[in-house]
Amino acid sequence: MKIKRAIIAFTLMFTCLSVTGVFAQSVAKKISVAETKKNQKADDEFLRALQTGDVSELDDVAAPDFINHGVGNKIGPDSLKSSIKLFHSRFKPIKVEVISRTTDGEYFGNWVRFIGSNPAVVIEGIEMTKYSNGKATEHWFFPNNQRPAN
Repeated sequence: MKIKRAIIAFTLMFTCLSVTGVFAQSVAKKISVAETKKNQKADDEFLRALQTGDVSELDDVAAPDFINHGVGNKIGPDSLKSSIKLFHSRFKPIKVEVISRTTDGEYFGNWVRFIGSNPAVVIEGIEMTKYSNGKATEHWFFPNNQRPAN
């Protein structure tokens, strides 16, 4: 009886691992080194626009069907440009620090800190951008709303 249970347990475990492995391989997208470099260059330009407020190069970076999730899923590069312009007109960041950056070649996540003209005003959070062949296709911003304990 113990051997039968062991065989059943092994069969179930092997089946689960096999199915999970096949599923994970089918979901994972393979990004070439060349595409990763294109996406990295686009993300660098995107970060530059966040830093400077200069959106003149974003047509080269954002896909025509770009989705800006931060402002109600607006579609198109103009939504990205207007968001950056609005951010700069209200917040007036003088410095953008990239604290940490991570990527799988398709998604670029940047932990960023925006420091305003008043150094006491800081916005921090994670901005996540999805790229395809050097074009931003989607963007999210997740602010860190936690305040230090007094």
